Amino acid sequence: PKDIPRLNFAGYTSLGNFAINGKPLGIILGNKVQRFNDPNNPNNPSNGKRIISTTGDFLFDQSDIQEIGDPNPLYRLTGISTLSWKGISFRMQWDYVQGGDIYSATSINLLARGVTADTRFDRFAPVILPGVNVNGNVNNIQISATQAYFNNGVGDPGENAVFDATTIRLREASLSYNFPSKLLSKSPFGNASITFSGSNLWYFAPNFPKYVNFDPETSGLGVSNGRGLEFFTGPSSRRYGVSLRLTF
Repeated sequence: PKDIPRLNFAGYTSLGNFAINGKPLGIILGNKVQRFNDPNNPNNPSNGKRIISTTGDFLFDQSDIQEIGDPNPLYRLTGISTLSWKGISFRMQWDYVQGGDIYSATSINLLARGVTADTRFDRFAPVILPGVNVNGNVNNIQISATQAYFNNGVGDPGENAVFDATTIRLREASLSYNFPSKLLSKSPFGNASITFSGSNLWYFAPNFPKYVNFDPETSGLGVSNGRGLEFFTGPSSRRYGVSLRLTF
């Protein structure tokens, strides 16, 4: 309806998935850093750059929540291959997801609190955040590493915790062996096979900090239509199994 410009159906009203006419379903809205805009000079090179406050932190835009990500990937690819030789069979499935955004509270908090090797640098050296001041001049305010990462990572603005969820994954692999009929000729079994399998064995998310080791398939919304939102969710698991199949 025209009187409902947007509908929040997952997450929070200040950070969640929304349905908006003309936008991809589930677009993520949240708080952003204020951008510089010179109404008198549309060609000003500072236009669109993040504004830094007088304290050296990003200036929080408190006007209204805005679009900070699209959880829908550009495309997905799946490749399944099975190789067989005599009684041995090897099967594997690879998945590739291109694009799609995810808000990750786990990743941003690990960075903000300095508990990942991604922040292994000289923390006594001053930090200057990229951006401009309210007048459009390049920021030159020096702040500490603690201030730079913690003040601009924990809590708002939410856009600082949005990452590209591109992922390549070894979804599943299995190795099977069918026992030869000669071996089973004197047994009560018609066929026998044993299979060793594993799922979610390996993944690589190139656009996340290296040592955070975050799995973009993790979700903080449970079973729902929501996607692209993670709120300190437990890590994904790697699973192994073995099965013995006998027929009479």
